[in-house]
Amino acid sequence: MAKMGLRGTSFSCSLIVLSMLSTTFSIFNATKTLPSRSKLPAWAPQQSTWPQILLLSIACVSLAMALIVFYGYYKGGHKRAEKAAVYYTVFSVGFFTFSTVMWIIGAVVLNESRRNGKGTDMWGWSCKDGKRKSVFGQDVDYALICRLQVSHSLQADHQIALLMTE
Repeated sequence: MAKMGLRGTSFSCSLIVLSMLSTTFSIFNATKTLPSRSKLPAWAPQQSTWPQILLLSIACVSLAMALIVFYGYYKGGHKRAEKAAVYYTVFSVGFFTFSTVMWIIGAVVLNESRRNGKGTDMWGWSCKDGKRKSVFGQDVDYALICRLQVSHSLQADHQIALLMTE
């Protein structure tokens, strides 16, 4: 039962990261073509979005894997797995290893892009204070995007910690 609870929590975390990144991309895509104002663009000319796309992909894969496991439980796979304990253990270890490596790679990529982005990545651009925030304040909620990215970064770190306890 504990494994089911941990998988449910993993599913929830993936769903949360997915919803936060979807919101971030919705705002970004709706506002990336705004014309310049006061010689300032709404977003960086060469806006880097691939770290967020990578995390979005990881969240989708993690969510799909959790759904497959839940479906297996629903179909009575847990009882069958008890009969074939070796196969179930190999599957569990493989699932755990793949999930952990996937989330660690996502967290490292996001942190490295923040560190080396020089403020032109989505994280740096939305969290940077300046005149641009007041000029585009009515159209782009940079503070919300910044908070969402801080939250999904912390959520990804939480997902890694959760996987370590599984």
